[in-house]
Amino acid sequence: MTQPANPQTAHGGGRVARASFRLLCRPAHVAVIVFVLAAALAAGLIGRQEQYRLREERALVSNLVAERAYAIQTSVDRVLSATYALAAMVRQGRGEIPEFALTAGQLLRFYPGAATLQLAPGGMVHQVAPLQGNEKALGYDLFNDPQRRGEAALARDTRQLVLAGPFNLFHGGLAAAGYLPVFLNDGDDDEAFWGFVIVGVAFPEVLTPARLGDLADRGYAYELSRRSPDVAEKQVISASSADALVDPVERALTVPNAVWTLSVAPIGGWSDLSDLVWKSAIGLLFSLSLAWQAAWQARLIAAANAQERKLELRAAQRSADLQRFAEVTAHHLQEPARRVASYAGRLRALLSGRVDDTEAQQSLDFISQQAARLQELLHDVELYLAADQPRGELEACRVDTVLSAVVAEFTERVDLSGAVLSVASLPDALIDSPRLGELFRIALDNALRHGRSERTLCIDIDGEQRGACVRYRVSDNGPGVEEQYRERVFRVFERLSSSSDGTGVGLAILRRVAESAGGRAWLDEAPGGGCCVLIELPFAGSPSSRPRTEQPS
Repeated sequence: MTQPANPQTAHGGGRVARASFRLLCRPAHVAVIVFVLAAALAAGLIGRQEQYRLREERALVSNLVAERAYAIQTSVDRVLSATYALAAMVRQGRGEIPEFALTAGQLLRFYPGAATLQLAPGGMVHQVAPLQGNEKALGYDLFNDPQRRGEAALARDTRQLVLAGPFNLFHGGLAAAGYLPVFLNDGDDDEAFWGFVIVGVAFPEVLTPARLGDLADRGYAYELSRRSPDVAEKQVISASSADALVDPVERALTVPNAVWTLSVAPIGGWSDLSDLVWKSAIGLLFSLSLAWQAAWQARLIAAANAQERKLELRAAQRSADLQRFAEVTAHHLQEPARRVASYAGRLRALLSGRVDDTEAQQSLDFISQQAARLQELLHDVELYLAADQPRGELEACRVDTVLSAVVAEFTERVDLSGAVLSVASLPDALIDSPRLGELFRIALDNALRHGRSERTLCIDIDGEQRGACVRYRVSDNGPGVEEQYRERVFRVFERLSSSSDGTGVGLAILRRVAESAGGRAWLDEAPGGGCCVLIELPFAGSPSSRPRTEQPS
């Protein structure tokens, strides 16, 4: 059998919880909590907004990089395409281009960014246009230059255009060269290596279409670098400054025999410090404002709660006073009612045989009846007022034992009514024994009093465990109670018919007992028709397993 919880322990835990709640709800504590939550929310919003701004900024820079990278790619490809026109002329002239200087000069006009055009039969430069300023290039042997022979051999072996450089020029600056190998028919249907046609790529002219200088005007730093397969180190071709870029947006450009990379990043970095400071200041002001408002509201709530507690204490005191007044009044009215009934009986006995006035006898009978009814009413009122107060120790009651005692009290009434009473084994409940007996006493009295009909009255008492509760049912096969009146009958002094017996307080007592014990009570229709009183109480143990017994009249 389970033991009930210690009320002092439960009350102590409740007091600790209430004290902790009051401590937490102090204005200063509320202000701190609200400030921390508001600051965290503001920081989260600022962080989300900063992430969104960074995504937008990087997307914008990515578009700029893609646009500029495409312009560089197009410009370089256009310059290198001059080698194909020059190679076609070499093939047509069987290794010679008459008036090379004039022809090359005309070609250079159509290829902005091309610095020179060269012919290198066998890999040695024999002709250069324009010649002025490039005289040192004549006689330059590509295969004998340790820095160029690898690219020259690669172009010859793969028969593909190869871009060499950028490299430093003799007179300063950067330049690159595109080597296109030329193979001529040797007369035996075989092609023999003739040499190279070369285009010199001028820097920064080849980068002019990309307008890289505009990036600096818009607040962005850039860097164009090269990384070739045979060179591990990165070579910077062009940059806005010597400083390294911070987390740049990059775009690769594929050129013959190498990969160029254009990198762009904001000059001041991706973070906008002034904007973050401004937003943080607003978030701090917002958090402080909310904290102040919360503290003010907490003060108002604390004052309201104090006033509410004061009113509750006053109301509880008034209720206790009224309860006490009602109990004392009901108790003290019992004695006058008893005396009226007693003296009415004595007066009837004294006048018996002396007065033949029927009306006088009826008046005396009426006085006796009303006095008895007044006593019954006062008794039920006392029971109702005391219904919410335990009349014994709260424990796991053996319901079967209590119910057996109640049934024994009603044996004579059951026999006189000819009713059949059926009692099942019931689970135990957590309640004091006197009030548990009162519950079954009222329910059984209600069934015997109002369950009369043309059929033999059958009363069933059963129950079951439902989770943390037990539910008891006292059913009869009488006329029952219509659904619209099933709540009304639980009111004090409420009777559905003025001619019916009873004071109209019994079911009100039953509900008050059940609710004060942590349960509930209500009416429903019995399975076979009739009225069913249902009582739910806290569960306090496993149901006993006695067989169902029949108690016929």
